[in-house]
Amino acid sequence: MIKKIILSVFLSLPFIVQAEQPSLFLNTQFHYDFRRDHPTITTEFLAFDSWGFSFFFADFNFDRFRKSGGLSDIYFEFMRYFKIKEWKGKDLNLTIQYNDGTEPVKRVWLAGLNLGNLTFGPFLFSTEFLLKTEYKYGLTWQYTLVWYADLWNQKLIFNGYLDYWSNDNTHPDWPAFDPEFAATRYSFQAEPQVGWMLTPRWKLGSELEISRGFLGSVTGKLATETTYKHDKWYFLPTLFIQYNF
Repeated sequence: MIKKIILSVFLSLPFIVQAEQPSLFLNTQFHYDFRRDHPTITTEFLAFDSWGFSFFFADFNFDRFRKSGGLSDIYFEFMRYFKIKEWKGKDLNLTIQYNDGTEPVKRVWLAGLNLGNLTFGPFLFSTEFLLKTEYKYGLTWQYTLVWYADLWNQKLIFNGYLDYWSNDNTHPDWPAFDPEFAATRYSFQAEPQVGWMLTPRWKLGSELEISRGFLGSVTGKLATETTYKHDKWYFLPTLFIQYNF
């Protein structure tokens, strides 16, 4: 019943958001992952309106070690933020989020509170605490931190996020194909980026995926060289080119 209510909120968003023209931001990034030896195309969409804002991203992976010659898997997240209160330049938001993708990803619903427009020097932060329910599993939680900064006349860009979440690994439906996967009580993932604006639309940069307890880190060439370890830290660098529409 709760999921049906949340879904109805998403479907009604185009009708309840006020009619004024929102601010829209869209970019596409082409990443080459050095350790996993496969490209990823990422598309990000951000839109502001009088009720708050929406954020969406999708990753399209081309893992030639799993499927030769084409797209191997897709993962996406949709996030809607409703502004509750503004206080001294800071925003308190209610957020509802939905994650999904191809196997082994299962549909995930998240909801919680977000505190945005936090500043520290040149950095702008957004932080949130979420309750999380994954397909067939029990209720868990997630903490997320997002940051952004631009320096040197908006030429040098630092941005990224970190997620720390709990897993319902005692549930009978938890995957049993890897005993270490079932031992993953807590997971961590961060993706800091640094980029240089070549023009107002083109950015060249690098991203580093840092993770522990995240099975999705061991894909591509890396999966042929090592076995996933739930208690091991993985550092996976990429080089990317980004186009801002």
